[in-house]
Amino acid sequence: MIPESKNFKTYFGTGFHMADELPEFYVDACEEVPQMLAADEDGSYGAFRDEFAVHLRDSSFPPLRRSSQWITDEWLRNVWFDAFGPEPAPGDPYPVPREDWGRRRLTDYMLHAVNQTPELSSPGARAWLEARGLTFEDVAAGVEWSATAQSPSFRPAPEGWLERLHDLTERGLRAEQPGER
Repeated sequence: MIPESKNFKTYFGTGFHMADELPEFYVDACEEVPQMLAADEDGSYGAFRDEFAVHLRDSSFPPLRRSSQWITDEWLRNVWFDAFGPEPAPGDPYPVPREDWGRRRLTDYMLHAVNQTPELSSPGARAWLEARGLTFEDVAAGVEWSATAQSPSFRPAPEGWLERLHDLTERGLRAEQPGER
């Protein structure tokens, strides 16, 4: 199993886990990613991104209490999209279809930073949307659609997913979580 490194904990803790409690920290963390990658002289931010992808690939980021590994992985997919853009994390076995983002799949950034017009949105929202091939109208339509959807942020676990978790656990890539057997 790959435990979370100190580097991962440091960068992830700068806002990516704070969307519910301090959404402005989450928005700032997402908007700072391009600059962080561009100024990454020591490679630590790139290493954070690489480890993030491994945790997604191997379902090795443990779920919060009263959550499942699938919901945690789906949440991490949302954070990945918000932070790093529309390309799925390398090795993600269950990537979200690109056409779903912002239309049938909403993220914390979309809900906290993107409003109906640029003037009402976060200063970085326009650039964030452009980098992901989205518009303000796309997200507004997604918000409207979500009013009738079962879950605009997560999909149901696919067939074979639990068996894959068991295989990853047996190979030592992740720790088994309560309720997985």
